[in-house]
Amino acid sequence: MARILCTHVGSLPRPAAMVPIVRGDEPEPADWESQLRSATSDLLGKQIDAGLDVINDGELSRRDYVTAARQRLSGFGTKAKSVSASDLEESPEFAARFKGRKGLLTLEKETLIENPACDGEVTYTGDGLKSLESEIERVIAVFRGHAKCNGRETDSCFFSSPSPGTIMTFFPNSGSYYKTHEEYIRALGKAMKTEYERIAASGLMLQVDCPDLAMGRHTAFKHQTTEEFRDTAALHVKVMNEALENIPADKCRIHVCWGNYPGPHDCDVPLKDVADIILTAKPRFISLEACNPGHAHEWEVFQTTKMPEDKVLLPGVLDTTTCHIEHPRLVAQRLLNYVRLVGIERVQACTDCGFSTAAGAVNVPEELVWKKMRSMVEGAAIAAREAVGGSPSKRIFFEGSCLEQKCSGGYAQSKNAEEVAAKSEKAKGL
Repeated sequence: MARILCTHVGSLPRPAAMVPIVRGDEPEPADWESQLRSATSDLLGKQIDAGLDVINDGELSRRDYVTAARQRLSGFGTKAKSVSASDLEESPEFAARFKGRKGLLTLEKETLIENPACDGEVTYTGDGLKSLESEIERVIAVFRGHAKCNGRETDSCFFSSPSPGTIMTFFPNSGSYYKTHEEYIRALGKAMKTEYERIAASGLMLQVDCPDLAMGRHTAFKHQTTEEFRDTAALHVKVMNEALENIPADKCRIHVCWGNYPGPHDCDVPLKDVADIILTAKPRFISLEACNPGHAHEWEVFQTTKMPEDKVLLPGVLDTTTCHIEHPRLVAQRLLNYVRLVGIERVQACTDCGFSTAAGAVNVPEELVWKKMRSMVEGAAIAAREAVGGSPSKRIFFEGSCLEQKCSGGYAQSKNAEEVAAKSEKAKGL
């Protein structure tokens, strides 16, 4: 029976004791590498136990999803005020709750946040490459040595890296070295080509994070018209594609979102205004924020936007900013909206964004993260069965889930995605 694979966007809650070290508030202890490997092993096991098919290390060692890559580059010797989000600027009463919270974006006008800015030539440094290779080696070594990963291909483990446009969004051009936006973005693309190719050469699945193609509209490019932003997004995709020219499309994926902060998001650019541009990206797999109240309706975009035959959609079916656990039936409904339009073989289940895009910034406690993940796997199994004509009354549930319901054969219980699919086939009599 056909299956809908399950994955997530990348960041997962770090162990509490590791957060001050990852954030740079405390020095690395002598056994830091050992701690990282142990935590990586633990996270890989939890993802497999939840039933996920394509997994990662949870970005354990990173402060956030973009700073580590920027630190591997030269040319950032000055600082600039971080960009703010239009929806929060227009909702000061709501934004006040973020006073004192510091991350990559300015969330509240009285909290000053400064990020590194470009004032020199951007190159990928030798020390940066050593840092990258150390991170890759840890992930691969733990993955290949993990008993629960036996039989899994290396590219079922992904490794994320920011797009050139995403680096630019958070770390702006001062104009003292690169005189235009295009000069700067192309320099970033040329430099990041080194990182992308090294990740792909390791055998890991490369994920390029591209919030610049959506979130960029109401942050760094909020002064632009929609048409001007479309031109900017098209340039960003072109530069990214050039950086990926030596990497097979089926060995990389992208993630596009409107920002993982819990805001009103009423200034988000509609997907319909940028979908055609996003679909020109080289990677075969496209992860989209797709289930929160601002974007859950946008499966309709694919009724009129033709998706290239070689693309696979990874719509978000779990909201990473709320603790409300999605019911498996809702997950199935969300997936089936896409399956009916593009086919079951071109859909995978994913999360809207990361669960901890910055170390210590957690909207959903870890115990609920795994409940959400298990619900996603259960829902994907339901959707796969119903997509081929199975009965919606025979449902597959995980052992210990408070969402279990009686079906004709009693409780159908499973601990991983393979068992879910097998029990689903048995329930149909296949």
